[in-house]
Amino acid sequence: MAVAEITNIVIEKGTDFEATFNLFEPNQSAAVLSGLSTTYASIRKYPEDPDGQEFTKIITSGTGIIKLSLTSEQTANLKAGRNYFDVVLTINNKRIKVVKGTAIVEESVSVWLTMLNYHNLSIIK
Repeated sequence: MAVAEITNIVIEKGTDFEATFNLFEPNQSAAVLSGLSTTYASIRKYPEDPDGQEFTKIITSGTGIIKLSLTSEQTANLKAGRNYFDVVLTINNKRIKVVKGTAIVEESVSVWLTMLNYHNLSIIK
């Protein structure tokens, strides 16, 4: 498998998030991912941040497809601005970083207004 794919994503706070990545071998065929034993995928404000969120992962090993998702509750807990994420697989006892990048986490006005309505609050003018 080649070096990590570098990808930049945008996540709206308070909304469900999903992204799909396709892994390829150097000859451009789909990565088979046989021997996969462990997967790590998380997002953090900075690499050493202890308060990151772990993505839910679905891996289709025969096709090299990795699907990551976060619930609306998880994205609501992310810190706005630039964040970092990566996906590390353990294949045949070797740890391989297959996807990495930055995630721009944006505030969501509509979600914020929905939360005000849910809590029966109003905006003071």
